[in-house]
Amino acid sequence: MTPVGKVGIQAHCPRPFFEGRFKSQAVIDEAALLSCSIYVDLNPIRACVAETPETSEFTAAFERIAARQPEPRCAPNPAPPTACAGVEAASTTARDAWLSPVPDADVPATQGSPRASSPPRRASNRGFLPMTLDEYLELLDWTGREVRADKRGAIPATLLPILGRLRINAETWVETIEQFGKKFRRVIGRVSSMAALAGVRGKCWFQGVSASRMAFG
Repeated sequence: MTPVGKVGIQAHCPRPFFEGRFKSQAVIDEAALLSCSIYVDLNPIRACVAETPETSEFTAAFERIAARQPEPRCAPNPAPPTACAGVEAASTTARDAWLSPVPDADVPATQGSPRASSPPRRASNRGFLPMTLDEYLELLDWTGREVRADKRGAIPATLLPILGRLRINAETWVETIEQFGKKFRRVIGRVSSMAALAGVRGKCWFQGVSASRMAFG
């Protein structure tokens, strides 16, 4: 039998399959990292597949939120004796144990972000953002609501310090997330970070300076 699908692709697609749909972008500082993380965690909401972060399956945020939920307890007299098998073992390993924790080394850990030692499935336990998991989830939840809302509201005062610490423009935050994939090219970060990387790579500059200045000040 002739592999029709494979032959058809080779005959009509001279370049690598899906080539135009994927691109590589260097995330070079914490401001860009926060924006990228929020952008990815809100993908299901922007696509109208989910309405809230806690229902956005297959995202890191979904796993972090699920890990905070109380462990299911067995009924006093479960019908099958094996109904509770594995509950105790599962509770010793957080559901989000494979994810890098949100708080970095300088931020106190919160529930759901173990810091004592790296779980076997986690590459690093250091963390990657200068904020607590509570702060991250609060920012994620507010941003998701604004992305789906018809009218943009004001950023709550509690979220301003989070953005301020990373020198992110609060006024353009929602637009940055909505247009993240379109605004930036090969490099994502503050203008100063882009200039430093350009010098290291022997370039005069990188594309996306205007978008970077609008997003990160």
